[in-house]
Amino acid sequence: MFFSFYNRFFSKKSLPDPQVQDTHDDTIQKEFFALIAKEEKGLFFENFNLFYQENRSVIDLLLFLPDRGLLFGEKLQWSLESLEGASVERASKKNKKLSSTHLETTETAIRRKLEDILSFDSTVCERFFWMSCLCEEDFDSLDSSFHQLLPKERLIFSDSAQESIHRKFDLLTPKKEEPYSTLKVIGSLQSHTLLLPSDEKPYGAFLSEEQQNFLETDYSDTVTTLFGEYNSGKSTLIIRKALLSLLLNPKVKILIITPTLIGGEILRNEFISLLEYGALDVDLSSLSFYSPYSTERLEELDCFQTASIIMCDDSYTMNKKFIETLIEHREKRWLLLSMHNEYTPFSDSACILHNNYQKNIIYTKVPASSGKPLLTLLLELRICLQSISAEKIMVILPDDVHLADYKEAIDEYFDINTRILNREFSLQYQNLDGLILTTSNNTYGLHVPYVYYITSDKEKNYTYPLSRASESATIISFTNPKGENNDQNSKER
Repeated sequence: MFFSFYNRFFSKKSLPDPQVQDTHDDTIQKEFFALIAKEEKGLFFENFNLFYQENRSVIDLLLFLPDRGLLFGEKLQWSLESLEGASVERASKKNKKLSSTHLETTETAIRRKLEDILSFDSTVCERFFWMSCLCEEDFDSLDSSFHQLLPKERLIFSDSAQESIHRKFDLLTPKKEEPYSTLKVIGSLQSHTLLLPSDEKPYGAFLSEEQQNFLETDYSDTVTTLFGEYNSGKSTLIIRKALLSLLLNPKVKILIITPTLIGGEILRNEFISLLEYGALDVDLSSLSFYSPYSTERLEELDCFQTASIIMCDDSYTMNKKFIETLIEHREKRWLLLSMHNEYTPFSDSACILHNNYQKNIIYTKVPASSGKPLLTLLLELRICLQSISAEKIMVILPDDVHLADYKEAIDEYFDINTRILNREFSLQYQNLDGLILTTSNNTYGLHVPYVYYITSDKEKNYTYPLSRASESATIISFTNPKGENNDQNSKER
């Protein structure tokens, strides 16, 4: 295999530092790489960040061509002037000089990442050098040692045309009969952004283009508002933005603020699942969660004072004074506020998510029998529990006044143990095994198949509580004593 035994090269002259700014215009050739990827329905990346365990590798050029596999290149800024009169030699274990190239370590990182996530992987992976400052004629004039250790079929020169590049790629990676899966290969390499696997999507799913753009945008010293409908992926982005920030800078401290304690625990569990699936390792003490239900002054807390990035999810559900305090005391730190589309931004910059992962939930509106919503609920649950287990159901009440009464009635009627979900509910001491009974403002982060929402028939906006359901929802409406019965006998599908 090319360079498997001699991945380092040494010159009698000092070779250019790869970190030095490249002033050579290589735009046209980068366009060639992108065109080749587009022609073959593949992907082209420049300066691709590959994270594996606690390590980060930056791959200068990475092409994924479904019918061929992976091609990765290292950009060398060697010029004729720096190489004239020089020679190179094969590396050996006895030679302790620093490596002049890193293709070997790059391939090792790619292989380990793919195999760790996919368990077994046979994706073709080939390497090449891009001599962005050296034309082919100049290379021909170099010492013979360059020609012996650097085969021209693996070199892209500054004057290589698109046809020449394509021809070399054809030789390096002939087309396969069965194409490789873009999701499996690139999804594994970009596991820090991937939507985690599910029964429906065993290899996960890519983020949308607008979500990816948000992740790649470098925000600093601003207040940014992330707008989106319910289930548009705002919480998903917050977790992945936090993870990417820690991967890029392990010294950063991040505070994520959530409306409820259990909501923060759910996000933290998702964060850990993302680490485990993606073969990633970060210092979990660098990430803190906070819910503003206590009487503590946020600006006095250590987790707030030490944070360099602050993210507040579903901030529109929180007290306006609390949000004003966040903005007032953020100093020069980046503050992210996630908002529903109906709200006015508090910020200097904004990002809008147009995608929506919510299914078209079928809901039924049922008027409470004789004005007694509890009785109607028990009758509806009796039918539902004949075919559905209790842990797939959540009952949402308009306030917490009658939570205990509803729990007693449901538990006695069905001989089950209902879970009352309030602001202090914590997964550290309790679990969600059973029917959930709560109020709308405590449902942040929760998604269950079936929701029963009890509300006044004057209430028109059911969107938020219904978004907690993934299969269907039932609205049990009762007459508002302060107003007239509005369409009490209606039933919507």
